[in-house]
Amino acid sequence: MSSVEFVEHLSVLRLSQAEASQLLGISDRTLRRWAEGESVPGPVEAALRAWRSLDQRQLPWKPDTMSLLANDQDQMERMEAYDRDLAQVLIEVEARGGPANPWTVDLAKDTASFGPAEVGFYRLRNGGFSPTTYRRRDRTPSIDDNPDIQDAVYWIADSFSKARASNKALIAIADYVRRHAATTVRDGPALATPADKARTTQHVALIADELDALAVSALDGKARYAQFEGLLGQLHRLGFFPEISLVSGVAQSMVGLPRSALNQ
Repeated sequence: MSSVEFVEHLSVLRLSQAEASQLLGISDRTLRRWAEGESVPGPVEAALRAWRSLDQRQLPWKPDTMSLLANDQDQMERMEAYDRDLAQVLIEVEARGGPANPWTVDLAKDTASFGPAEVGFYRLRNGGFSPTTYRRRDRTPSIDDNPDIQDAVYWIADSFSKARASNKALIAIADYVRRHAATTVRDGPALATPADKARTTQHVALIADELDALAVSALDGKARYAQFEGLLGQLHRLGFFPEISLVSGVAQSMVGLPRSALNQ
């Protein structure tokens, strides 16, 4: 990896030199040498490429906050190794044309299933996931099941990606509604008194709170687009119309984009 590529990766990952030094377990001086032209070691290149691959899929890749604050290098190294492994699995599945079977992922129960097979996973402190168990109801698992397990991991990652996208889109529209509640509502139906205006503004702000709550439930796969449509309808009846780009962002993330969009 060249110094230009190295600096580009840090920029895309939104990492300062201090953050990159901590995550990679190196000194600021070493990082500066790499940025100024010294060859970047293979393991560092692999880590950066893995992080970028996961980031493009809206999957968590940074260690949890506690590990960062404590500068827990052992934990960060384990997370780095896990990131590389996960990114490699996703790449391998895509290289063979995508998953062979449509696994069903239940984020609320932390399981993925297809027919008699089930893969369990647990949530990492950074918001990601790690597979834990593989079971079959029809026979004893074998090494030949590895492609199926990889497919399950792919679908789990896909579900986490969509959940994070929905969470982000819902938070964005909730923030917009809250910030404009007092002004945009004046473009709605005529309001008789200042007290009526205040009550309507308060109602709009309460709907923003409900949008925030829906954003939280999206991370557990419990949010439904119909719930968002209901809240949006309430806003419209109050004469409040969020920017169409924000509404479209929620629709795309909650209704779902083609699976191939993960690769774009």
